[in-house]
Order: sequence, then structure tokens, then C-alpha cells
Amino acid sequence: MSREQTPEQKVTALALAALRFDGPGLVVLLADLPDDEVRTACGFALQAICEGFHSILNDEAWLAVVASAQAHAASLAHDS
Repeated sequence: MSREQTPEQKVTALALAALRFDGPGLVVLLADLPDDEVRTACGFALQAICEGFHSILNDEAWLAVVASAQAHAASLAHDS
């Protein structure tokens, strides 16, 4: 039986999916949000933020951002 995610875990999972450009994963996570308007706004915002960061970072820095988000997600999972 899985536990309910905390709000911080949900936001981190959404951010990580966006950082990885994981469209299918992002769709699954966005489906858990309360309504269409919120899902759409979150999806577009995350995509725009990640594309903006990706455009100004070199590949090594981008991988460091993704690794940091993964470490944070792992830390949240461990703490719960």
C-alpha cells in the first residue's frame, strides 16, 4: 500500500518530470491535480521554466540541476 505524497513531494515529482522532459510522466502527475485549469497552468509553467533554464545552461550544468532534483526527491522519500 502506498502512502499519500506530501505537497512538497508532489511538487518535487512534477519538477523532476519537467526537468527530465518526461511528457508522459508529467501527464500522470498533473492528472492528480484538482482541476483542468490548475493542471494546464502548472504544465505550461513547468515546461516554460525548464525550457528557459535548459536554454541558458550547458549540458553539464543541466545534468547537475537534474541530479540535484533527484537527490531532493530521494531525501523527501527517505524522510517520509
